[in-house]
Amino acid sequence: MTRTTRITIGVFAPALTLDPAAAPGETAEAARLAEELGFESLWTSDLLTGRCPMLDPLLVLGSAAAVTTRLRLGTAALVPALHPLPGLAQRLATLQYLSGGRLLVGVDAGDSAWARWRGGLKDPTAWRATGNPFEERDARLDEMLSRLPGAMSGEPGRLDPAQPELRLTVPAEVPPLLVGGENEAALERAVRYGDHWFPALASPEWLVEGVDRLREHAEALGRPVPGVTVAQPFGLGDDVERPGGPNPTRTAANAFGLTEERADAMVVEGSPEQAAERIVEFASAGADRIVFSTYDRSWRKQYELLAEAVALLP
Repeated sequence: MTRTTRITIGVFAPALTLDPAAAPGETAEAARLAEELGFESLWTSDLLTGRCPMLDPLLVLGSAAAVTTRLRLGTAALVPALHPLPGLAQRLATLQYLSGGRLLVGVDAGDSAWARWRGGLKDPTAWRATGNPFEERDARLDEMLSRLPGAMSGEPGRLDPAQPELRLTVPAEVPPLLVGGENEAALERAVRYGDHWFPALASPEWLVEGVDRLREHAEALGRPVPGVTVAQPFGLGDDVERPGGPNPTRTAANAFGLTEERADAMVVEGSPEQAAERIVEFASAGADRIVFSTYDRSWRKQYELLAEAVALLP
C-alpha cells in the first residue's frame, strides 16, 4: 500500500539531559536502532551550556555514521556564529564525506525556542566566553550562511581581510541547510539560504500561519518556498516520565513566551494511534519532516512506540 501522508520522521539521539549517567555507547546503539526501525534521520543539538554538559554534535554524528549505512544525520541546531568558518566548514565537509553524503545541517542563531527548551545558549555570558558578542548573533549567522556553502565546496575565502585565503579540498557535496527561528528575519533567512525552514515547538495551527508567512517572504524575494522541518517533543504510552511535573507544556509556555494553546498542542503524547493522528495534523499544516525528541528516559521504548505510530500513517 502506498502511504498518502508524505512526511519523513527523524529522532533525536539520547541526550545527557535525560540521563547524566548514560553509557558512552548509547549514541551508537540509538543510531542502529533508529535505522533498524526505519526512521529517516538521527539528530543532536549544539549546546555549549545548559542543564547539563552537552556533547560535541559533529562527533556524536560521526559515531552514528560509523555504525549505520542509510540513516541521515542532522544538527538541531548548529550555531555557526560560535565557530570559526574554516574549521567548521572542514568538520562539516569531513562528516559529509565519511557518512557518504548523509548530513543535514540545521542552524539557528542560538536563541530559538528549541535552544531554550534544551537549556542552551541564551545566556550572553556563554557567548562572551567564546569571544562572540551575543548582540551580533544574527548578523554573524547571516555572514556564516552566505559563505559556508562556498567554503565547503572548495571556494577560497577568508574570515577577514587581514587573514590569508583558505581553500578546503574535502571531496564532499554541500549538505542541505535547514534554518531555524520563527521571527520575520529568520523566515527571510530560511528563504534566502535554506533548503528547509526549521522551527521548533510548533502546534499545527501555529505552523499553518508560519508557512503562510514563509510563502510571503519567498514571493517577495522571488525564490522557491523552502521545505518545512519541525522539531517536536514526545512521550508515548501510559507510563511516561515527564520532567517538570505532570504538565510540562505549561512550564514551557511560561519559560519560553509561548501561548498556552500552542504549548498544549506542541507535545505528541498518548497511544501510537493518537500519535499517528497528530503526525497527519502536522503534515496537513505544511510539515515535510518531524524530528521527535523524547523527554522519557526510556528512549528505546519511545523509539519503538513512535515506529508503531509511523507504521499506522495512511
